[in-house]
Amino acid sequence: MSTSSRPLFVVLDGIDGCGKSTQAARLAARLGHETGRRVHHLREPGSTRLGEALRGVLLGREYAPTASVETLLFAAARAQMLAELVQPALGRGEHVVCERFHPSTFAYQAVAGGLPEADVLALLQRWAGDPRPTHVVLLELSAEAAAARRGGATDRIEDRGLAFQREVARGYARYADLVPGVARIDAARDTDVVAEDVWWEVARALR
Repeated sequence: MSTSSRPLFVVLDGIDGCGKSTQAARLAARLGHETGRRVHHLREPGSTRLGEALRGVLLGREYAPTASVETLLFAAARAQMLAELVQPALGRGEHVVCERFHPSTFAYQAVAGGLPEADVLALLQRWAGDPRPTHVVLLELSAEAAAARRGGATDRIEDRGLAFQREVARGYARYADLVPGVARIDAARDTDVVAEDVWWEVARALR
């Protein structure tokens, strides 16, 4: 396969338990093999020192930030990651695969958290919107199936239960309806099948 003239910034997103980490690792390995370029596998919030510190605040059980505060903290962690890691990597011609991005904040804080959708989208685009992903891939899975995969809650947000996660799943679907170019993949299927569909979405940019 020929290599793309531009580096790719691929986001994999979806409800907790949809398989983001597994699929991101597989995509990063294959993308590096196929293109011969370095691939950065990032997660967010996290990946930078500031991002990991904010991750502890956001997911730990010590604090109880409101949905609006969560949005601001997620945006701050994302902006730091973009400036510190993503922009330099793309500038060097290296690919980036990231677990979670704007769809998560929209689904969890806007739709499930009750914040105005337009306000959240505008904030994310203004303060954490550059560089933009070349691909956004949504791994779709029902809240019930995701809960069965995850087992017990492991962080403060998962503590909110199944009804909240149903709203999160609805939020992801809403994001895909509102934002052009989001690829939607059925994540309930076999891991290898899902991986091939993810690769097909990305590989089109390499031809």
